[in-house]
Amino acid sequence: MLYLMVGNYHDVQIAMQRSTENQFRLLMTMSLWAFLFGVLMGWKSLYTIIFDKRIKVNWLLVPAVILAIISFIPRVYWLVWFSRDIPFFIEMFLLPETQILLTAFSGLLFIQSLDGKQS
Repeated sequence: MLYLMVGNYHDVQIAMQRSTENQFRLLMTMSLWAFLFGVLMGWKSLYTIIFDKRIKVNWLLVPAVILAIISFIPRVYWLVWFSRDIPFFIEMFLLPETQILLTAFSGLLFIQSLDGKQS
């Protein structure tokens, strides 16, 4: 999965340099790979959800969904919406590394919120 994400990152860099139309699709695909990587990082919770069929939703679902929605927005849109007056908390979404980390973290939070046990 990391190999696919890194390969997609290189495609995004090439698309950004050439200003092609498929950069938005590539950015969404890279965010999806990072989200799935975050879900797989919570493999114990994923195991209990799939094989034990025990789903218990807890309060982490709300921040996980909000963070996932925010981190799936391509960074090009952040620049269009805020132009030069970018708040400091939005600047973290302009760097691809931090955006990928936050997307993976939202996947981890999401799978932990479905497990329901407090650890």
